[in-house]
Amino acid sequence: MKHSGTVALLGRPNAGKSTLVNTLLGEKVAIVSSKPQTTRHRITGVLTEERGQAVLFDLPGVHRPLHRLNVQMMHALRDTLSEVDLIVQVFDAEQAPGAGEEFVVGLVREATVPVVLLPNKVDRPEAERHLAERVEFYTKRRAYAAVVPVSALRGDGVPALRDAIFSLLPEGEPLLDPSFTTTQSERFFVAELIREALLERVEKELPFTSTVHLRDFQEKETRAGALLRIFADIVVDRESQKGIVVGRAGAMIKEIGTAARARIEALLGAKVYLDLLVKARPGWREDQRFLAELEPVEVPWTPPGEEGEGS
Repeated sequence: MKHSGTVALLGRPNAGKSTLVNTLLGEKVAIVSSKPQTTRHRITGVLTEERGQAVLFDLPGVHRPLHRLNVQMMHALRDTLSEVDLIVQVFDAEQAPGAGEEFVVGLVREATVPVVLLPNKVDRPEAERHLAERVEFYTKRRAYAAVVPVSALRGDGVPALRDAIFSLLPEGEPLLDPSFTTTQSERFFVAELIREALLERVEKELPFTSTVHLRDFQEKETRAGALLRIFADIVVDRESQKGIVVGRAGAMIKEIGTAARARIEALLGAKVYLDLLVKARPGWREDQRFLAELEPVEVPWTPPGEEGEGS
């Protein structure tokens, strides 16, 4: 019998959840950055094997919400935790736990589904020296279905994690087409790849105050094949921040565009024309209408047995 279900990856910013999802799937479905709060939306990855299917939700890092954007992130996180079949609680084993990790434990303390504790980055010397005591910090506060140390970056312990996930999911057939590795749309990935190229190059204060807004996405057939024409805005919070993204004589925005275009072409297998503008939109993190435009579109899917009456 197959084991299939939904899995939430929960943890503080920079715990390594996105790297872990990419490693589990063997391909990139989430952008990765050393900057906090890189993941702003729930990213869906689909892991299908002979033994079943795990629909993985890479959640935003748990943090104190200061803006409407962050409040929405935390609402999405709590809603997901209430719906899934399994929770994987990821923590950075290189860092001593504190009040933030206490808060994460509180989120799963009353969970009625199994919770797997996942110390990540265990290949680092600091983690190796203190792993036992840092695991004890969590296991003294709640019981876990399993404790699986991993290095998401190197892949150490990941096969054991896959085993734990499938052993703890309920029996059932796959929820999604086995050919899927994600349910996010192409438009979402395009915006994320532009944001990844931006995060790699901007000053460290900009990740919190910048985003990418796709204005238009056109596909045309040419003699040379498909051509994607993508028009996007890099949005910052203040006029003074535009110069950081544009750079001297436009050098920075050109570098961002070149890197993003190469990644989009590799992802979609088509030539890309990318038009990037930098715009200041003060208070965009509190603008409900604008935030709604940034919401990711997913391929619609309905778990078996929930199709509705008469279907």
